[in-house]
Amino acid sequence: MGKRICLITHTEATHSVEGKVGGWYDSELTQEGSDQAASLMDRITNLGFDISKSIIYSSDLKRASQTAAIISEPFENRPILDQRLREMSFGKHEGIDQTEHNKIMVAVPESGNRMDHQICEGAESRREVATRITSFVNEIMSDEQEAVVITHGFAATFFIAAFQKVDIEQMGYLNYKLYPGSIALLEEDDLFQNRSVTFLNG
Repeated sequence: MGKRICLITHTEATHSVEGKVGGWYDSELTQEGSDQAASLMDRITNLGFDISKSIIYSSDLKRASQTAAIISEPFENRPILDQRLREMSFGKHEGIDQTEHNKIMVAVPESGNRMDHQICEGAESRREVATRITSFVNEIMSDEQEAVVITHGFAATFFIAAFQKVDIEQMGYLNYKLYPGSIALLEEDDLFQNRSVTFLNG
């Protein structure tokens, strides 16, 4: 077996419960989110991962790093925090009411340049998110050690695309629906170096 990655989206966070825009808005886990994170350990182990021997990477935003801290707490390996795993930034809209954001955001064009579109002032484009996440994925794929990665719902789309070596220019329409506390299992085989998405939302 080649490289295996257990890709996890952070568990329930306060901004979701409060109906606020996330992005880089640094919300924390709710109590339910903390309980969900604790339950992830058995699910990860059941997939054949030895958490004590896996490298644990996480977005540095609180809701992700808190999820990672709970997963790693019984073990000696501390999570490695990396800004490249952050959610897409929503610029000036971060932390505002989601309903207000929905009214004033600039919708992605149906055709044309989707990769460089900004949904609001100061927001990241898809290209910017894809570029930083692809950089991270390429870096960890050079190491054969199993990895547990904690990121965010939309960011995970670009992670999976980068894992399967989708060209950044072709990421304009991609979107995988990944829910809080979900697991995606990504595997590269030794023989053909195929990169499989074994399942989503596990």
